[in-house]
Amino acid sequence: MPIDLSEDIARAICSDQFDPATGEMSASLFKGVGTSVSRLSICPLEDTWDLFRQRVEKPPERTLERIGVINVGRLAEIGRTFTANPTALTVEAVPLEDYPSHAEIPQKISRGLAFEIVRNLMVKGES
Repeated sequence: MPIDLSEDIARAICSDQFDPATGEMSASLFKGVGTSVSRLSICPLEDTWDLFRQRVEKPPERTLERIGVINVGRLAEIGRTFTANPTALTVEAVPLEDYPSHAEIPQKISRGLAFEIVRNLMVKGES
C-alpha cells in the first residue's frame, strides 16, 4: 500500500556509505530495487536511531553514522523530474512484526537518480 506524499521517511546512513571527513554519501544508499526505509509517522526520529542500530549495525565493520530524512512527495518529484530517466517513485508500507514502520521504495533506482536523492536528504546526526 503506497504511503501518503506528506509523510517523511528515514534511511540509515552507515559507515560503509558515508565519509565523515568529507560528509560525502554513496549512491548505494538508494541504488537498486526495494530500498528499505522507515516511516517517521510511525516511529519518530529519536526512536529510529535505536531501531536502525538494532537492524543495520554490525560493529566494528559497519556502524550507524547518520540518518537521512526525505519527504515522500519530494522523493516522487525528484524521480519524476530526473532528466536522464524520469522514474515514478513511490514508497510502499511493508510493516514487519518487529518493525512496524518498515517501508520500501519498490522501483529500480539508477546510480544517477540515487545521487539526486542523496543530494536532497536532510542529514541528521544524533543529538
